[in-house]
Amino acid sequence: MRRAWLCAVALAVLVGSAERICFAQISPPDVARADALYKDGKFKESIALLDAYLRSHPQDATAFVARGDDYEAMNKQEAAIADYTAALAINAQYAYAWASRCESYYEIDESSSAMKDCNRAIELDPKMTYAYRFRALVNLDQGSDQAALADADRAISLSPNGARNLTARCRAYIALEKYDNAVNDCNAATAIDPTSDDAYFYRGRAEIAQQKWSAAAVDLAKALKLNPGDTNAYYWLTKALMAQGAYPDALRTVDLYIQSDVDDADGHFMRAQIEEKLGDADQARISATNAQRHYMIVNDQAGAAKAQALLDSLGKPSPSAVPP
Repeated sequence: MRRAWLCAVALAVLVGSAERICFAQISPPDVARADALYKDGKFKESIALLDAYLRSHPQDATAFVARGDDYEAMNKQEAAIADYTAALAINAQYAYAWASRCESYYEIDESSSAMKDCNRAIELDPKMTYAYRFRALVNLDQGSDQAALADADRAISLSPNGARNLTARCRAYIALEKYDNAVNDCNAATAIDPTSDDAYFYRGRAEIAQQKWSAAAVDLAKALKLNPGDTNAYYWLTKALMAQGAYPDALRTVDLYIQSDVDDADGHFMRAQIEEKLGDADQARISATNAQRHYMIVNDQAGAAKAQALLDSLGKPSPSAVPP
């Protein structure tokens, strides 16, 4: 869990209560200092401090969770899971550890394990917003869109001003094709937290579904400014730019997407479409051929046929494009 700006679960939560106290208020000095380092984004330094502390205090479940949060923030989910599991071996009633492990399992697409852990967290603490929010996301991964909406509703009822809860419900509304509702929730999320890249990203997704191309492009560009490593934002921004006819910008954006995921057939196909619009049939043919090859690798017959149809429409290559 992103522990910064939130108080982590305290001793009361270990037995199922919804009360929370910051680590610094309940923990030994070394764990409190590690928490301060976490909040400053100094995850490696926090881990080093907790490593030393845990060597002499191997039964401190709170310290294992604190180190797990550091690993989670660094996207080292397997290490985070190991620490959350260690905490639960010490105290199986630690609701926050269950919810945190749920998040890490979700991040590595282990949705079945994530669901079990979020369910257990909610059993122990029926008022844990964090667990409802991530169970909503797991439900979306499993295609249980109505269940996702119910969990997001519950998270919002417990914490109405939580931007991430509103963004989770925005995502559920997108899955349910209720795009006006999705935009409204993401509007509220960005008003609460203007730095939420997820809220801009999903509002952009909803606006694409509404064919509000210009608004979507603005939101997706904001998402990328806040999180330049968001591969999916490059993909959807390309779609919005193409729909507006902004082909040079779309070409630059799809190239960034392909650089981050060179094996994605859809990226190469979009590039071919853009190049065709720009009048570069020879380069479009190369990109369409790359797209078809990658579609065939993953046995996407419909994709391969789509790429072939584009190749057929492009005709024969110009003499200068044919190798001697």
